[in-house]
Amino acid sequence: MTVSPPDLELWLTEYVRAAAAADSLDVDVDNKEPPELQLPLPRPLIVIRDDSGPRLDHTTFDRSIGATVLAGTRLFAKPAGDIARWLSGVLNDEAIVLAQGSPIAAVDWSGSNGPFAVPEQLDVARQYQTAQYVVSGSW
Repeated sequence: MTVSPPDLELWLTEYVRAAAAADSLDVDVDNKEPPELQLPLPRPLIVIRDDSGPRLDHTTFDRSIGATVLAGTRLFAKPAGDIARWLSGVLNDEAIVLAQGSPIAAVDWSGSNGPFAVPEQLDVARQYQTAQYVVSGSW
C-alpha cells in the first residue's frame, strides 16, 4: 500500500482562512506571495509554505512550515506583528490536531520559531515564523 504525504499547505491555508474569519480578521491567506505586491496592501497577507521534512515511518511525516505576514509599512509595523502573534497562536495550538480533516497528528514545539521581523526593501512590514508538525499520510 502506497502512502503519500498530505497537502499540508492547502489544508493549512484553508484552516487559517477559517480561523481568521472566526476571529473577524480581514486578511488574505495564500500559499504564494504575488510576484509584484501592490502597495499599500488592500488587506494584510499571510503566506503559508510547506518546507517539507523527513518521513518518520510508513504513515507519518515530519513537516516544517514557514509563515510570512505582510502588513502595515516599514515604519508602522504593528499590524504585521499583531497578526503574526495571532497566527503563531493558531499554528501552535494543539486544537489544530482535532480540527476536522486535519492531517496533523502532533505539534512539535521544538520546531516553532518566531515570529520575528524580517528586513524588507518594499514599504511593508514583514514578519516570519516556523511551525513543526508530525502529519499522517494518506493512501
